[in-house]
Amino acid sequence: MKTSVVVLSFLLILAAHAAAGDLTKLSHRWSDLLSTQDHHYHINSHGQGFHRPTDCCISYASRNIRCVFMKDYSITTSGCSRPGVIFKTKRGQSVCADPSKEDVRKCMASLKLDSVI
Repeated sequence: MKTSVVVLSFLLILAAHAAAGDLTKLSHRWSDLLSTQDHHYHINSHGQGFHRPTDCCISYASRNIRCVFMKDYSITTSGCSRPGVIFKTKRGQSVCADPSKEDVRKCMASLKLDSVI
C-alpha cells in the first residue's frame, strides 16, 4: 500500500512539473518523498505554480511527539483534506501530527509558551 502511494505521488509530481515545464527539481522532490516514507508520515507541498504553497498532512507520525526535539509548529489550512500540525524539529525536519492527540496539544502549548517568554 505504501509503495503504491509513493509511486502515485511521484507520478503526480512528474505530471505537475512536466505541465509547468520544470523538471529540474524533480529528483529533489523524489528524495524528499522517500525520506518522509521512512518516518511514517508525509507532507504534501503544492508547487509554486499554484495559488499559494500550502503544506498538508497526508498521514500522521505513528509515535508520540517528543516536544524536546521540536522548535516550532504550524497548523495546516482548511484547504487540506485532514487537519494537521506540522512540527519543525531542531534538526530542520518536518513531522506531521494529529491535532486531536493530547501530546500534540501539550507540545503546541509548550512551544507557544516558550515563544512568549
